[in-house]
Amino acid sequence: MFKIHGYTKEYYLNKKLIGKVILEKTDRKVYGYSGRQLEVLQKDIKFKKLYKKGTEVYTEVSPICGKIKGSLKERIQVLKRSRNFYDKLELYKEFI
Repeated sequence: MFKIHGYTKEYYLNKKLIGKVILEKTDRKVYGYSGRQLEVLQKDIKFKKLYKKGTEVYTEVSPICGKIKGSLKERIQVLKRSRNFYDKLELYKEFI
């Protein structure tokens, strides 16, 4: 559906985002919160401060999406389907 330009890998420590890096290729099949994994840092990594090797962090990978692929008709259908989803969500907003 979308052209993928790369992936972001976000690092979390104690449920707080400590930094992120951009990847060419992904290291997992499930993206976003559902694909969150516990990792032990294999080397020191510096974001705003230095995090030592051996620190346990959670990581989350998300795709960096670009332009919608396909013909004009297919792109319009993708946008209509997404709009329908959000319109339906608005109807049930009071129950969420």
